[in-house]
Amino acid sequence: MRCDVIIPIYNALDYVKKCIDSVRKNTDLKENRLILIDDKSPDTKVKEYLNQLKAEISSENIIILYNEENLGFVGTVNKGMQYSNSDVLLLNSDTEVSENWLERMKRCAYSEKNVATVTALSNNATLASVPVGLQANELPKNMSFDTYAKVVAENSIRRYPQLPTAHGFCMYIRREAIENVGCFDAATFGKGYGEENDFSYRCMDFGYKHLLCDDVIVYHKESQSFTESKKDLIENNLKILQKRYPSYVSKTDLWLKRFPIKDICQNVTYSINLYERKNILFIVHDWSNIDDNVGGTTLHCLDLIQALRTEYNVHVLAPEGNIYKVHSYFENDEEILKFNRIHNNAGLTNLYDKDYGKLVEKIIDGLNIDIIHIHHMIGHYFDIVDVAKEKKLKIIYTIHDFYCLCPSINMLYNMEKCCLYIDNKNCKECLYNKLGINNNIINTWQMRWKKFLQDMDVVLTPSKSTKEIIENVYSDVDCLAIEHGINISKVNSNLNYDDNMNIAFVGVMAKHKGAEVVQNLIKNIKDDNITFHLFGDSEYPSLKKDTKNYKYHGRYKRENLPKLLKENNIHLVCNLSIWPETYSYTLTETISCGVPVLSYNIGAVAERIEKNGFGWTVPLDYTNKDLEKYIIDLKNDKIGYKKVIDNLNAYKIKTIDDMILEYKHIYEVNNMHNNKKIGYLISAQTNEENNAYSANLDEILNSRRWKLVSRIQLPDPIKKVVRKIIK
Repeated sequence: MRCDVIIPIYNALDYVKKCIDSVRKNTDLKENRLILIDDKSPDTKVKEYLNQLKAEISSENIIILYNEENLGFVGTVNKGMQYSNSDVLLLNSDTEVSENWLERMKRCAYSEKNVATVTALSNNATLASVPVGLQANELPKNMSFDTYAKVVAENSIRRYPQLPTAHGFCMYIRREAIENVGCFDAATFGKGYGEENDFSYRCMDFGYKHLLCDDVIVYHKESQSFTESKKDLIENNLKILQKRYPSYVSKTDLWLKRFPIKDICQNVTYSINLYERKNILFIVHDWSNIDDNVGGTTLHCLDLIQALRTEYNVHVLAPEGNIYKVHSYFENDEEILKFNRIHNNAGLTNLYDKDYGKLVEKIIDGLNIDIIHIHHMIGHYFDIVDVAKEKKLKIIYTIHDFYCLCPSINMLYNMEKCCLYIDNKNCKECLYNKLGINNNIINTWQMRWKKFLQDMDVVLTPSKSTKEIIENVYSDVDCLAIEHGINISKVNSNLNYDDNMNIAFVGVMAKHKGAEVVQNLIKNIKDDNITFHLFGDSEYPSLKKDTKNYKYHGRYKRENLPKLLKENNIHLVCNLSIWPETYSYTLTETISCGVPVLSYNIGAVAERIEKNGFGWTVPLDYTNKDLEKYIIDLKNDKIGYKKVIDNLNAYKIKTIDDMILEYKHIYEVNNMHNNKKIGYLISAQTNEENNAYSANLDEILNSRRWKLVSRIQLPDPIKKVVRKIIK
């Protein structure tokens, strides 16, 4: 089926040449025709170029017409439509097209009955703009336009959504619509701005529709600046459209408010960002309220993302309420995908779910995932391992706590004492008290987790102490210890004290963090020259009340900790967690402030203190009196304190860059996953808002209330967008 591509020309020879060259290169001009119409350009070089082109034409169907007088855009376009007797495609002279563009526009135009027009996607075409809608977009820096167009076409799902109006920069019109509706209204819109909207609305009166061809993108140079006279013209033409077609203009208003092609914009964003880049999928238990979510797992993941995103795309899959979300972090963009969470019972007794496996498979294929890095399995299922193995993907697991040993996470027997070395036979009571589980499932739990960890390509721990704990329970699992890095300024300490000492507790003071030990210490210590401080919250009411030797400061912002410790002249921070922490950002933040730390001799905190000498450790089985005596002795040993301060000043905090150097070889993969299914993944999202919009739009527009609203003038913000559309 023949289509005539009509290009009205007026000056701007450089753009004209690029446009014509791209059409000739990418269009079958034996099957179709190219009609060039010079609207009496004052620049004589335009005519010279067209005459030269005419002399070169051999087998191509190129027709060159010259207006005897300047007709303007609308008059020139009408001349072309009247010259043709077939479908036409109106193409601005400041555009460039790509391979097979016209065939795909035709396919869209005949994808259903009663189609009048088809508009292509563009970097700059208001309601057809991508990846950011309703505004001009720069072309991607990492690819040519031809490559960009190919990527868009390959990843499109060809949804062909309806538009409220066509856009004239690249507008396919079926001959049937022209014959029934006529050409553009040159008498009213002869100077341009609004003619394609008027035509579109007239077509809708005849029962035609307008589609967006979402597998074709056309480069459009058009400037966004306007003279005052053009602004007045746009304003006047907008009023004409509102008067002629109040319901259609209102429909356009509603469309702009809801913008139901967000998925297409998102598809393009993903497509260009996934191009020739490796993709890592993080599995995390919680990614909600990420700005305020300051747990250690979250902080570590955020640090990794910021360091990796210049080279890798990082996608985070996490449950949130009754859905799963994928947060995608590209070099310069961020996007979110949402999927229905069919089942909500992942965890203690249900470690497998085939529907979850299918979702993960879609995500892997859609996002071209090369590596899976699991940071926590709460809210997820073990099916992810089977999918990764089937896809031959590298899969990594970082142990941030002891969930893989016990579902209670912290390895505390009845939340009272560390149970690492307690016989598993004693777990029944604890599991019931903590989790309401009637049976002792620990052996079965650890059997399944052992197999899970053995299936990993790499098992990481943030500390050697954690590595030793895991390998002691799972003798067939080899762990690699890589300490977390953190970008934080470190001050040199010049701390000293006279007879008075200020001791702080930093962070949330819960039972597993040693809250009961802290309560007893404050209440019973026999030294009036020691004052305790809590920077953080607590679930214990007694720790929220000031006393003679204790000050409660409450929650703090992380960046304010150095100032708080300095203003309150803190000499020592006590980290008295009664479980073996796997890392401790609080420890790093404390020593960065130049304050030494006292802890129990378990876990990563003790490991780092003993290795670097920037604090003290005491046995976990110390009684309250033992601890009180130790602190008083520490206070009285000023020479020992000075030695610890010297060690603290000599210590170099590991940075994120230091950490990433150790991760680089772990993230190496030989082959990149490249399935090009992002469009299908995006279309699989939960999309209740757009579904409701599509179902109820006609009902809304036909209601008496809407007909009344449609007679009211559009508000200014919407008017500004409409001005862009009628350009």
